[in-house]
Amino acid sequence: MFFENVYIHIPFCSRKCDYCSFFSVPNPGKSLIDAYLNRLEEDLADANLSIPVKTIYIGGGTPSLLSCAQLERFYAMVRKYVPLLPSAEISMECNPETLSPEKGELILNFVNRLSIGVQSFNHKLRAKLGRQSKDSEIEAALSSLRSRRIKDFNIDLIYGIPGQSLKEWEHDLETAAAHDISHISCYCLTIEEGTALATAFEGENLIDDEIAAEMWSMTGAFLESRKIRRYEISNYAKPGAECAHNINVWYGQPYLGLGPASTSFDGKDRWTQPSSLEKWLDGQAPEMDIIDLEYRMAEIFIIGLRTVEGWNSNRWKEVFLQKTMYVDWSTMLERAFVVKKLHPDLMNVSDDNISLTEKGLLFWNTAAEAWLG
Repeated sequence: MFFENVYIHIPFCSRKCDYCSFFSVPNPGKSLIDAYLNRLEEDLADANLSIPVKTIYIGGGTPSLLSCAQLERFYAMVRKYVPLLPSAEISMECNPETLSPEKGELILNFVNRLSIGVQSFNHKLRAKLGRQSKDSEIEAALSSLRSRRIKDFNIDLIYGIPGQSLKEWEHDLETAAAHDISHISCYCLTIEEGTALATAFEGENLIDDEIAAEMWSMTGAFLESRKIRRYEISNYAKPGAECAHNINVWYGQPYLGLGPASTSFDGKDRWTQPSSLEKWLDGQAPEMDIIDLEYRMAEIFIIGLRTVEGWNSNRWKEVFLQKTMYVDWSTMLERAFVVKKLHPDLMNVSDDNISLTEKGLLFWNTAAEAWLG
């Protein structure tokens, strides 16, 4: 099967954060991690990847929770079964409290792009999120990366935390910029059903939408002044430091997902592995997402509109699904003009570009609903 992008889900963490809705297994024992690696190696072998891969994204969970020995085995498996382009982007998520100097050195011998889960530089706000990392651990992790002169690393930040002020959010942005970081992902806190936050504050409206919108606008203006530009609703980067894996996914390119709860996309259909380590280890079949190809094409287009650049005719021609069901650029322009008439302040349309305005990015859901309507 044709895959140039690979996602590997390592579903382990030391403790489940209060806001997290991603599938993970807290505090796993060595035998459980070994069982995971055994099954993952089987899936890597069965994937029979023969075309050099452009991107690998290793997410979680907390991939850096694995011991040095477990990481060495994991990297050896990937090297054995995944052919890589010399320029391949290899990203991995890490939490500061899991990065010893020895482990950091090992990771950077394989990975060329790190994503550090900071969430906030304010320890009181991190506590509200159930984060474990200390200020000293965050500083040590970021200082270590700078000393190794790694070119590309990201930090995740969260805004809209209950009680968080605009000034506190600006301080987080200032601190991030001071660390000379090439990529920053800024996510508005959402209270997901089933999380500890949702249980603790059931029925309460914890997030002020107006303040959250002001924080989002502040983020774009502040980081732009530091030459860290928004290129997707929640992602900001210095020129050339954009995440290639995410860009490929946003623009409808195929990707293979490995590990429990991981999703794959072959250009037409999606499938998701069971969100249960036991069921995944037992080989339970994935859940299939097979929809009408015309709807899938619209879905791909809408996801691409999350980017600041949006779409042009050349990028539209490169969508993998076009090989199966070609949709001319003129068709997309016709639909775009209809949506622009409904929401003139949300969409930019020219002969060779369809993108969202700044307000349109903030209200992407509204634009998406209008496009499908």
